[in-house]
Amino acid sequence: MKLTEADYKLLSYLYHHSRESVSKIAKATELTREQVEYRLKKYTDEGLIRGFFSLFDYGKFGYDYFVTVLLKFEKHSSTAKFSKGLVKHKNVISWGKVFGKYDLFMNCVFKDEKELSDFISELLKDKENSVSDYFVVKPYFAELYPLKFVRYKDRDNYGLVDEKSKVRKFDENEKKILKILANDGRVRLIDIAGKVGLSSELVLYKLKKLYGNKVILGSRIQFDMSKLGYYFSLILLNVRNFDEANREKIKKFARQSEHVNSLILSLARPNCIIQLFHREESELRKSIEKIRELFSKEFVDIDIMLLGEDEEGIDTLPFL
Repeated sequence: MKLTEADYKLLSYLYHHSRESVSKIAKATELTREQVEYRLKKYTDEGLIRGFFSLFDYGKFGYDYFVTVLLKFEKHSSTAKFSKGLVKHKNVISWGKVFGKYDLFMNCVFKDEKELSDFISELLKDKENSVSDYFVVKPYFAELYPLKFVRYKDRDNYGLVDEKSKVRKFDENEKKILKILANDGRVRLIDIAGKVGLSSELVLYKLKKLYGNKVILGSRIQFDMSKLGYYFSLILLNVRNFDEANREKIKKFARQSEHVNSLILSLARPNCIIQLFHREESELRKSIEKIRELFSKEFVDIDIMLLGEDEEGIDTLPFL
């Protein structure tokens, strides 16, 4: 899909402000209401935008373990069969294909180590879709970045792992509101009110409270990146001397690189995972070369994985 400068500006703004009204989006992007409405319909009709979803602080729900699980099956055909069982799974936020050493990735949340351990045990008991190998990444730091490749970079970063989060209690109406937003990050206030059975004023009050307490961190868009000519890749980096200075180096690189979409830091190997969007293989190579230069005086291991799109959509509150 060929994009104009107006498309780039609108998509970049929507990526972080998709809940705002058409009037506010139009003013911020210097477009008319009609132009915004036309482009939004075009993006969804042509499949460029696959959905809108909200981001949450999982620690406030008691889910302190945000992990990525990579799976390798004995039979490649098991990937599709296994994926069907992930729909509506209480721990799985999203999943997709991996091309390389593993077949599937899953982004998951758990309350504690036991719940994670039980989840892995169930995976290994599946005789129909036998897992030959698996890898679990438990980050102590995870950050999502703006849609930098569409040229507009002056947006906020989102931290997905926060050790300071405290569990919060939610009433039933708050839970309903949060689940609605998880399924559709752009749902209108009046529609939320109708589904929950509250006035728009009360829903707005509760939303402001949820945002103010940073239960809801923001919103994002699920794109069909292939329509923009972009591919997903993971750089798995292990730095032997991963001290505070080197951790700050990689954070600075990730925040400034136009191709980096997210960064994960872990205590286990690999201690750093970087997700990138890129058009050409040369862009991926340049990113790797920059990382090598960054740690030219350190012993590092670098591995690459190619990712497919998230499969059946994204449910950012699967446990509600």
